[in-house]
Amino acid sequence: MSLTNPDLKSKFVDYLNEILSAENAAVDRLQTRIQETPLQDAKQRLQQHLQETRGQQGRLEKLITDYDGSPTKSKADLPTLKPPAASMMKDTIKNTVKSVTKGAENPTSEEMEIRNIKEDAIVENAEIIAYKMCSQLAGKMNAQDAISVFQQNTEEEVSMFNWIMTNTPSMLNQLWPKIESSITTSSKQ
Repeated sequence: MSLTNPDLKSKFVDYLNEILSAENAAVDRLQTRIQETPLQDAKQRLQQHLQETRGQQGRLEKLITDYDGSPTKSKADLPTLKPPAASMMKDTIKNTVKSVTKGAENPTSEEMEIRNIKEDAIVENAEIIAYKMCSQLAGKMNAQDAISVFQQNTEEEVSMFNWIMTNTPSMLNQLWPKIESSITTSSKQ
């Protein structure tokens, strides 16, 4: 630890707690994803990444206490895919009418999985960016001990992101037949 200016040290702890809050939220999200995904390969990789994420939390908590801070228990709002508010209201009204007329189209679990896979990639990419920025800040603050932590955490996030990108075609191939079947079935009714 080489930060001697108390104001810089406090600011650095704020940055560390910010990314820790993202990892705290990521643990919850990963636990939910593990329970919900119908894809066994994804379930296994998500379980592995959950363990990595817990390690990332531990490394961040240690840095925070090393810099005389208190690790946060807060959980950040992670990036999600949300349609624009006006479009969402229009769709809500349309879906309410469909529901009343028994014509509601609810997304299948496979369609939800596709959305979740996209969100997985978005979250991992956001974490990669956050760790790279923290690494740059650590360099500017001469906090060399933190840089190796950020590099290890970044490598784990990059590995997960790359796994998602590499395996997306396979996951889509597994999900698409059920989506196609549900579309074909509902169009015949």
